[in-house]
Amino acid sequence: MKFKKIVPLALIALSFTLAGCGKDDAASAKAQEQVVPNEIKVGVVPGPYREMLAQYLAPVVEKKGHKLVFVEFTDWVQPDSALDSGAIDANVFQHQSYLNGIVANQGLHLSSVINVPTLGIYVFSDKYNSFDAVPEGATVGIPNDAVNLARALRVARDLKLISLDNKKDEQKVSIADISENPKNYNFVSLEAAQLPRSLDSIDLAFVPGNYAYAAKLDFSKALGAEDVKEPIKLVVAVQDHKVDSVGKFLKEAVLDPDFAKGVDSDPVFKNFAKPAWWPKN
Repeated sequence: MKFKKIVPLALIALSFTLAGCGKDDAASAKAQEQVVPNEIKVGVVPGPYREMLAQYLAPVVEKKGHKLVFVEFTDWVQPDSALDSGAIDANVFQHQSYLNGIVANQGLHLSSVINVPTLGIYVFSDKYNSFDAVPEGATVGIPNDAVNLARALRVARDLKLISLDNKKDEQKVSIADISENPKNYNFVSLEAAQLPRSLDSIDLAFVPGNYAYAAKLDFSKALGAEDVKEPIKLVVAVQDHKVDSVGKFLKEAVLDPDFAKGVDSDPVFKNFAKPAWWPKN
């Protein structure tokens, strides 16, 4: 005789309920990802960008019913780690080339949504007012992180101070790749934040703009400046899965005409290198 297994109706109902809960939880989590928080936490580092965003982007965000809350970091590692973990909602401190390297090397799930006006690298000296006056064998400070070190060397090349090995990827060049150095400059790598404070002990310094701004260096007295290309203009970055929520919201805020009008009317920020999308005056 064969017996049929009888499954209680209550158990069947429970299984459907649990399955439904699983789908509901997944749907709820997905919906939560698409919510733009009332307070958007934005990671920044010391320098001008927090001020630019606070003065001209924050009012646009408030007009749209939200608020920017700035979280300041003291180095260039923590802002991406904090964003990847969800501790903050976005960050604005790095250019696209730097972000690409971080994503590739550390496996972070971050994307840029738009770029913003940016300061480049500037060449300062407390001792000389032109490159012609800089003597042979002068000590030249450059940033010690790989991305900005390569940038500084490219700026030196473009200013005709040195030549670089043209067989080497220019995004990865180092001091060892200097092929011609007519004045035998002594290039020394230092923490970027230390460069402005080292001007009394070295002859020249290639200083990233945010650190020059923080140190209140006079840009009008710079001996030379970087031609800031699109890949090295600062970007607004978010988590990959929030590109269509927080990312879309911040992109629309940056594209709001009031942000561009504010920046273009500011005596300092109007001189920053503008993104390709920037409205033409």
